[in-house]
Amino acid sequence: MDEYETNAQETNATEQWEPDELMNPRPKWPKVIGVISIIIASFGLVCGGVGLAIAPFAGTMVEGMLDGDPMPDGLKMHTLDYAIGGARLIFAAILLIAGITCVMHHPITRMLHLFYALCMIPLNIGNYLNGIAKMESLQVWAQQYPNNDYAKSLDPANNPMAGGQGIMMLLLLILFGIGIPAFYLIWFGLIKTKPEQIIGDEEGIY
Repeated sequence: MDEYETNAQETNATEQWEPDELMNPRPKWPKVIGVISIIIASFGLVCGGVGLAIAPFAGTMVEGMLDGDPMPDGLKMHTLDYAIGGARLIFAAILLIAGITCVMHHPITRMLHLFYALCMIPLNIGNYLNGIAKMESLQVWAQQYPNNDYAKSLDPANNPMAGGQGIMMLLLLILFGIGIPAFYLIWFGLIKTKPEQIIGDEEGIY
C-alpha cells in the first residue's frame, strides 16, 4: 500500500512539471544559426589564413610568366592588403565564437553577431573596392606591355573569363559580403532582440 502511494505521488509530481516542459521547450533556432556561423567562420579562417600565408610568394609564382617585364602593381601585396586580410581573420574568429555561444544558447551571441555584421559590411565593401583598383592597375599594365603573354590573358578578347571578373566580384559582395551580415543584423537586431528568445523561459517567447 505504501509502495502504491509512493508511485502515485511520483506520478503526480511528474504530471506537474511535464506539461510546462513540453509547452515551453528550449528554442531550436540558436543551434541552426550557430552551426551556420561556425561553418562560415571556419571557411573564412582557413581560406584567409592560407591566403595570407602564400601572399608574399604570389609575386614570385607569377614572375616566370612575365617574360622579363616588370611585376604589375596589381599583383603586389601592399600594407592595405595585409590590413584587410588580417582584419577579416580577426572577425572570422569573432564569428566562430559567436556561433559557438549561439549553439550554447548564451545571450552574448546576439551582441557578437551584431558587432561582426556592423564591422564586416564596410570591411567587405573596402575589400571589393581594393580588388577593383587592383584590376584597373592590371589593365593599365597590360596596355603598357601589350605583347606580354600575361597581358594578353587579361584581354577579354583573348580570355572571356577576364571580362567577367568584376561582375563575379560584385555578385560575391552582394550575396555573401553584404547578404550574410545583413541577415545577422535583421535576425539579431530586429527579430531576436530579447535574451529569453535565445535561452528560453516560462513564457515561451521564441
